[in-house]
Amino acid sequence: MVGAISPAAEPHRRILVVSASMGAGHDGAARELASRLRQQGHVAEVRDFLDAGPLGTGRLLKRCYEFELRHVPSAYDATYRLWYRVPWLAPALTRFVTALAKPKLLRWVKSLDADVVVSTYPLSTLCLGRLRRTGELRVPSVNFITDFGVHPLWVHPGIDLNLTVHDGPARQARLRTGRPSVACGPMVSRAYEGFEGHGTARAEARRRWALTEDAKAVLVVAGSWGVGGIRETFDALAGDGRFTPVVVCGRDEATFRDLTKRARRYGSRAIVVGWTEEMPSLMRACDALVENAGGLTSLEAMRVGLPVVSFRPIAGHGVENTTTMAAMGVSRLARDIPQLLDTLSELCARGPARAAQVDAAKAMFVSDAASLALSAAETAQPAEEKIRSSGIRVVVRASAALAGLLGLAWTGLTTGVGVAAAAGAGVAHPEANVTDVAYVGVRLDPAQLASAATLRELARLDVTAVVDEQTALTDPAGLRRLADAGVDVANGGRGLVRDSDGSIDRPAPWNRAAGDVQAGTQLGRIIGEHVDQFVPGRRLNAFDLVDSGQAHAQVVVPNDTWYAAGPANTGPLQGMQIYMVDGLAASPAQLDRLLQRLSGSLTASHLVAVPFSALQ
Repeated sequence: MVGAISPAAEPHRRILVVSASMGAGHDGAARELASRLRQQGHVAEVRDFLDAGPLGTGRLLKRCYEFELRHVPSAYDATYRLWYRVPWLAPALTRFVTALAKPKLLRWVKSLDADVVVSTYPLSTLCLGRLRRTGELRVPSVNFITDFGVHPLWVHPGIDLNLTVHDGPARQARLRTGRPSVACGPMVSRAYEGFEGHGTARAEARRRWALTEDAKAVLVVAGSWGVGGIRETFDALAGDGRFTPVVVCGRDEATFRDLTKRARRYGSRAIVVGWTEEMPSLMRACDALVENAGGLTSLEAMRVGLPVVSFRPIAGHGVENTTTMAAMGVSRLARDIPQLLDTLSELCARGPARAAQVDAAKAMFVSDAASLALSAAETAQPAEEKIRSSGIRVVVRASAALAGLLGLAWTGLTTGVGVAAAAGAGVAHPEANVTDVAYVGVRLDPAQLASAATLRELARLDVTAVVDEQTALTDPAGLRRLADAGVDVANGGRGLVRDSDGSIDRPAPWNRAAGDVQAGTQLGRIIGEHVDQFVPGRRLNAFDLVDSGQAHAQVVVPNDTWYAAGPANTGPLQGMQIYMVDGLAASPAQLDRLLQRLSGSLTASHLVAVPFSALQ
């Protein structure tokens, strides 16, 4: 196994695992990690991060989270996406969360005399990373990322080691933090190992659940809370006649009672189960799994060898996880009921499509997270920052609390803009469930704007040319040639503006936002049509969102940026992602070579490039 350390050669360690009871995924990974560590002779304890805050704040957070998921998913989705738009607020939130949770978290570390602390929950990761950076946590910290999508709040540069379920998240974590990040595979119970989809285990499981040998049994889950469109999925499968839905309702008693009544209409062609500890048996008995969040159950199914289909994903992390899983080939994402039924018909049958997906999913399980977490104790570097003066500590605590409160206040002021953006006003989003496209823009400088070869490459790829006002004013004819050739044009802001003394003009954030957004008007005059997208050449702020909304322009924020003047990063691409190729400080030839490599990467990833104007 990669990075494994022989238990016989390894001294016994004491490991604190910090999780959170926000659904089953974080806790499931934490419990399995602790179990494996104990089997190797180590001491491992699991603590709930929601218990670390004062006055029941953690429990309040959990209730608010569940309420949003059930009743106002659009608000949760807007909040989730907001952090991608304003990641510069994350340090303020980190300081605030750390100020609340630090006393108890450090007591947990001290009472166990821990050698390593492992987090399986984003907010505890932020807290541990912050404490490592300040030197208040003196033992290594490991972040186990249970999701396929790496949200900005999932990582912190103070963490010693990131462990992920797939290579894609590992790359994202490494790029965002600069810290070691390793894909070890999902952390699921060993009860899900050693099943090949046939033979005695399957026959016994099907008898246990009263399934005939020829039944196409589809396991339908909605997480431990039963959130999502589980009723719609049940009716679609049971009403089709080809499938036997086996529905697990989690702890949602109302859904269990409702589906039990519905199941009577279909007789033996429908099975409804409440909370159960027999998921390994259910998975052995079924032919495919339908889920909506990319959570722990989908990972367990992948370990068993059960093909996974995502349908009607829940807001926020559910959409990101299921989209990313499908792009990586370890699951399928069905856009509607007909596609769901067609996909299940294909995957329930033995054949190359099913085998390819099952093999891709099983390939994720490459090493043991427990051994890798222990290795952090041997290789971790000292904390980068030390706070030695108690007087400084007091000032820092007060500043952190104030920054956190200001950060939350700022979040409150911008959440309204985030909600509007989620509805399509202000911030551009990929079209839902269109997984075979990548949205690509290319930021040009004056030399590239004047290059006929670059123009031909942009037109061939059908991508967006991002041009700032200063560049456009140096060559208005070049900008018109782009537009006349059918190349989509987006506003890249004002560009570098210098004062009378030659120094770069650095206006206040609100003035800078107004000037950058208004630059789109100048570009529109040059090409004779409205420029709808604004792509900031700097960190986004709330003033950009407000000014863009007033100008009826969409803000486009890339998921990833490649620089033509530096080492080209054109590895595997993901569908429904926004990519920026930055040509600044590069020659036209350098940019053209990068665009050609990008074209090859799109082909290898089975994706088609589309311009930013296709965003919603």
